[in-house]
Amino acid sequence: MARANEYVRRADPIMVWLAMIFLVVFTALVVWQSMPSWLRVLCWVLQGAIWVVFVVDLVIRVTFAERPVRWMLSHPLDVIAVLLPAFRPLKVLSVLSEQRFRNGVEVIRSTRAVVVASLLLIWVCSVAVLSVERGQQSSSIETMGDSLWWAFVTFATVGYGDMVPVTFAGRAIGVVLMVVGLALVAVITASIASWFIANTRGAADAANDSRDSLDHDRLIELERKIDQLLEARGALDEPDRPRG
Repeated sequence: MARANEYVRRADPIMVWLAMIFLVVFTALVVWQSMPSWLRVLCWVLQGAIWVVFVVDLVIRVTFAERPVRWMLSHPLDVIAVLLPAFRPLKVLSVLSEQRFRNGVEVIRSTRAVVVASLLLIWVCSVAVLSVERGQQSSSIETMGDSLWWAFVTFATVGYGDMVPVTFAGRAIGVVLMVVGLALVAVITASIASWFIANTRGAADAANDSRDSLDHDRLIELERKIDQLLEARGALDEPDRPRG
């Protein structure tokens, strides 16, 4: 287990950077249609090399796991990353399983992770849908600007209908984007609501503590004054007592 944790600690940053390189290369291949043939071949080779690294990484992680099948089911992003390494940066969402929204710092960190993951998801899906929709008959998604607009609208589940995928692959990408988009928006909303509730509750608790402390001080002061009055009354009554 210690070796597995050490491997994950060292490998995760490297895999995230490789995923970003893969995403940039993938975007260039899709968007830059007039790319020189030698450069296109170089990009394909680089993509293939990154793919091999991700396959080897998955094999190593599964080997370290005590229950390989259960590990693969509980780490879907690691498995999906083998099919499309560009999804690897979405691992930032793991912060959500580590935080419990106990204070503002954790909420901010979790919200930032969700926002980054959302932007990465929009980027990946916009490039992917452009690669399968461009050039298709009756397709309205022909440029990167079109696909980005479609991805943002689909992610927000607004659905203007001005950009619509016509291929099965494009529609499948849209379904994934809508489902994951709903989940991520819900997480962002829940984290912000949790932050407001925590702040309101903290202010109310502070006000209650302050009021209790003030009441306690007043009670002590009242008891002190009563003791002083009793002592003064005793001093006045003492000369009237009969002498033996």
